[in-house]
Order: sequence, then structure tokens, then C-alpha cells
Amino acid sequence: MKNIISLLVLICSVAVIIVSCAKKEESTTAAAAATPTGGSGSTPSGTLEGNSDLTGTFHIMVDGGAPVGGCIDNSTIISNFGFPSETKSFKYEWIITSTSTITQSKIGYSDSTCSTMTSYFNIMDTIEISTEVSSLTAGSNPAFPTTANKIKFRREGYALMANTPAMIASHLTTYVQTVVSGIELLVDPFASDVPQYNLIATGTVSGSTNEFIFIGGDSSADNKSDWNGKNLYWK
Repeated sequence: MKNIISLLVLICSVAVIIVSCAKKEESTTAAAAATPTGGSGSTPSGTLEGNSDLTGTFHIMVDGGAPVGGCIDNSTIISNFGFPSETKSFKYEWIITSTSTITQSKIGYSDSTCSTMTSYFNIMDTIEISTEVSSLTAGSNPAFPTTANKIKFRREGYALMANTPAMIASHLTTYVQTVVSGIELLVDPFASDVPQYNLIATGTVSGSTNEFIFIGGDSSADNKSDWNGKNLYWK
């Protein structure tokens, strides 16, 4: 009888261990499934501290175009953004992810309507908005605001994914990162990354009802006194 009781205790102990392992495995699976479709850093959340208009997802404007949903299918522009020939459309988004973080996301698709994703490369930054700068050059096509705020970017990491041989090869060539098909790779900031400084403003563009983000050219020094380059995003 004593041997039978001991055997039952052993069986119960093994069962508890198996159940425990199964629960851990389920937990791991659930965590992996939580990654957004567009990858880490692609979920908009909150408003950037310092500008109540900086919230949600903005799309890059290229050659004056603001296509529906930010989907760009121009083959020349696709090539200029470094995609292989199999890419038929892409999006480049500026996503506010908290009161102090943003993600710049470049997403490739195998069709012309941005339906079937083949890759993404997400740059995740912390961002600080500081003092106002005035008397800026407005320029034209479109005119930029003559006042803006200084901003400081600090790189926090990268998220990459590719699920075709051409895009896997492209990530390796462009970013020197080897990815496994369909699996996100998280990368710490590169050793060469240093804080970047820029100017930012929000507003409207003549002839459009969209909201816009106006950004100049990045600088490695906190000496921005004019736009010195134009990057335009819309929502």
C-alpha cells in the first residue's frame, strides 16, 4: 500500500509539472502573438508632450502626392526608397507612440494597394520638444511655417521583418541585418547612432484639409536656425 501511495504522489507531481510547463508555453505563445501587424513600435498611442496636434499616424508626402491611406505605388519613388523590384507599393509613416516616443516606419507590399505586406523597417526614437525658433524661411511648394520648435531625437532601437527572399536580401544589404522569413528582429541602437536635432511644426497646407507635420533636415548639433531641408507628413 505504501508503494502505491508513493507512486500516486509521483504521478501527481509529474502531472503538476506538465501542466505548469504547458501554461508557460501558452504564455510565451500569447506574448509572441501580441506583436502588432506592422511590427514593434507601430501602434499609435497618446500625444507628444509639447504639441497637442502631434498624435496618431502621419504619412509621408512625396512629390506633392497624398494618396489615400498613404499608399504609394509609383515605381520610381519605390526604387528611390530602396525597395527591390518585387515591391509594388509602400508606406512611410511617422507614428506617435507615447508622450515622448515616435516610430518612423517603412513598409513594403507585393501589390499596388498596400494589402500584402512583405517587409517593414521601424526606427524607434525618444523625442524631446523644446524652444521655439522664428524667422524661418517659408519657401514654396508648399510653404513651410516661419516658426517651429526645436526637437531632439534619441534612437531607442529598430524592428525589422521580411518574408520574401528579395526583401531578406534587401535588409541584409541595406541594414546589414539577417532576418528569418516572417519573424521580427529587434536590434539595439547602432554604435554610430548619436542624438539628432531638428525643427518641427504642425499646421495646414493651402488647398488641403489635412493636418501636416513639417520637419527640416537632421543635424548632429543643436544649432538649427532654419529648415535646411523639407520633410512633410500628413494625416
